[in-house]
Amino acid sequence: MISKYGDFSAEQLNEYRERLHSKMFWLLLYKDPKTSDQFETVNFDRYFENLMKELNGLGDLLLHPNGLVEMMSELEAAYNESMHEEFSYPIYRKFVLDAHNILDTMNWEETADDYNG
Repeated sequence: MISKYGDFSAEQLNEYRERLHSKMFWLLLYKDPKTSDQFETVNFDRYFENLMKELNGLGDLLLHPNGLVEMMSELEAAYNESMHEEFSYPIYRKFVLDAHNILDTMNWEETADDYNG
């Protein structure tokens, strides 16, 4: 795949996709009522913000792949839910899992620019 700075192999992209899955999975553990007490020292806000910045950088690097905005929107909705006074873990979990599904279906070979001209 062609990127802003050169080519990436399908293997490299698949390995990175798996790392992103892992990073998103931690979002579930940090907020799950059954496990969150094990992660009291984790700065959730900072972790989330860094993940979103990483995804934004990925968008620039891969020339704005289709699905990235939708995936980040799902994660932002999860974050917003986590900030509600009446936080609902099932709703939060659904947003995070929807982002996982989008990541799985993203074709990084196609960019948003492919459809603009």
